Amino acid sequence: MSQEKYRITKDMIVNEVINKYPQTDVVLTRYGVDLCCGGVQSIEKTAIACNVKNIDELMDALNKAIPEETGMVEEEVKDESKEIPSVAESEGSELKEITGKTTVKEIIKNYPQTKGVFSKYGLLECGGEYGPEEAVYFFARVHNVDGDSLIKELNDVVQGKAEAPEVSEDDTATAYENIHEKFMKTAIVIALSTGCVYGAILLFYMGLQHSLYSVSRVLIETHGHTQIFGWCGLFIMGVSYFVLPRFYATRLYSGKLANLSFVFMVSGILLVFLFRSLLPFSDSSFFKTLIISGCLLEVAAVLIFLVVVFKTILSAEKQELEPYEGFIISGYLWFLVQIVALTGITVYMINTGKTSMPHVLVGPLRHIQIMGFITFVIFGVLTRTLPVFLGLKAPNPKINLLIMLILNFSVLLRAASEPLKAYFIDINLTTYYALNTLFFTSGCLEFISVLLFLYNLNLLKKPEIDYSGMEIEKGYERFVWAAFMWLIVAEIAMLIFTFYEASTGTPASHALIGAYRHAVTVGFITMMIFGYASRIVPISQGVKLHSYSLLTKTFILINVGSAIRVIFQPVAVHTGSTPAFLLMGISGFIESLAILLFGINIWKTFSAGKLGAEDDAAQEEITTVTASTNVYQLIKQHPQAMDVLVSKGFTQLKNPVLRNTLARAVNIAQATKIRPTDLDQLLKELNESLMVGKK
Repeated sequence: MSQEKYRITKDMIVNEVINKYPQTDVVLTRYGVDLCCGGVQSIEKTAIACNVKNIDELMDALNKAIPEETGMVEEEVKDESKEIPSVAESEGSELKEITGKTTVKEIIKNYPQTKGVFSKYGLLECGGEYGPEEAVYFFARVHNVDGDSLIKELNDVVQGKAEAPEVSEDDTATAYENIHEKFMKTAIVIALSTGCVYGAILLFYMGLQHSLYSVSRVLIETHGHTQIFGWCGLFIMGVSYFVLPRFYATRLYSGKLANLSFVFMVSGILLVFLFRSLLPFSDSSFFKTLIISGCLLEVAAVLIFLVVVFKTILSAEKQELEPYEGFIISGYLWFLVQIVALTGITVYMINTGKTSMPHVLVGPLRHIQIMGFITFVIFGVLTRTLPVFLGLKAPNPKINLLIMLILNFSVLLRAASEPLKAYFIDINLTTYYALNTLFFTSGCLEFISVLLFLYNLNLLKKPEIDYSGMEIEKGYERFVWAAFMWLIVAEIAMLIFTFYEASTGTPASHALIGAYRHAVTVGFITMMIFGYASRIVPISQGVKLHSYSLLTKTFILINVGSAIRVIFQPVAVHTGSTPAFLLMGISGFIESLAILLFGINIWKTFSAGKLGAEDDAAQEEITTVTASTNVYQLIKQHPQAMDVLVSKGFTQLKNPVLRNTLARAVNIAQATKIRPTDLDQLLKELNESLMVGKK
């Protein structure tokens, strides 16, 4: 059979062909072709993705399966397939078809009863009241839900083939709580006060004084503390509370405990920052007590955080550990290790009458915080999301397991060998040389594992899934690519410095180590925070990012600021150049401006997505109830109407949480579809209740 005579051709969409010729489903199954991408790819692309060796043979079998009486010329099939409606186009028609390209917002806005389906898969909380403006198939893949099953269930509910699942009161009670919002907003506030801005002021003073040692060590340490716990820690906690329930299609274990971890962490950060900064000026035992209390509050916050996240993970009852989980769980455990270690070091420091931490312990602690805690969590989130976002082949799980084990070992080895070799250098040279070898080995293992991780993400390979035609936001991608470049730069610098220190026995200069750490914390970590927050926050609120222009400016400023700092800090210190010191000094303000613009963008995006922002705006008075009258506004203006609705079976409206969430998205006509009721009779009784209310 020649290609010209085929009724079904390679460029036709899989799902459209099956809808027109149901008998072809058997043929596709026989050849191992599934409905990847929700069936929205062409037959040829889908067959290639499913490793079909002979596509011509498949096409021949498909066309032979079509009965002669249903035959149509190719052009007619193509033209008709274009008319398959999306949800928005199918309102009021007999056939309502949801495809992989239909957005979640379209589905929920037109058919609120589908909220029960999304709730079943643990997806109700994502995107605010109506969900995000994302293609439903892409949305499902991101949340590790089978897209074809989800689309089928949605269509069954919309077309009346299946009853809409009810949304439980527990799900609705936490659906739009936005616990992550307070963590992210507070992280931004801390960065713009005691974190990045405070550090920028200190750096500018160093530039004016032409010395990195012109500022007290305790001030540097308190700045680092607020950046690790306030900027990075709060962001990671907030993102974890948001993404984990979606990764595992379950609910967050406890919103109350999550909120308690926020209170404890913020209180601890503020106590440690304030009273450690004042400690050099007063040897007050009261100050010391408050510092230790702050550390203990942080320990409690981390413990509560771990209880919530692990209980959430375990509630999914998964049998096998996925590659990304090893990274995330390792990162969370390092989070606990470093806060316990920091608390112990702080207690030792105070008991020995010191105002700053022992210098030999600062490097190992920072390495655990940066590579053990923060980087591991980032690697886990990247492993789980980036291949899906970009349509790439999933990372090799065996290689990822190997990377996770090697990287954990390297962090442990470096954190232990660095202080021990400093201790044994004057006691036992044999032990010192053995530890020095382990120190060098840890650097090599870290470098290899990071490069292997990037390779295993398949970033340079051709995408396996084509998301063309689906509305997918890509503004975050430039941040991810830039972050990877900064990570590579930092790892090269780390390997060079490790080799230098191990071979000469002399520590690399403070200026060079500071530049390396800055490349990691700002170039890699902060860049990833910017990128993923600009991706997650709009989706969590069901709106577009406030400003892509601000996002571009943020991207330019953070890269320029980081580059100036990384380049000119060592240049200034090793040459004594006044212009270099000046450039080093202003780099912090450039980065602070980037965080300010980022903060404005995220803050306004949260504001735009506030639940009921549109519904609670000025509304015309409801004098007559019609099919299009909003249920929430009706009850708000005429409370007596709720008695009528409850009498008709809408008993969930008695729950104030359900009334203030689901009712916002439903009009009277839609409500009668969710719980079948005679629309005309309901309208009559509601209007009668309005007349009684007026009397």
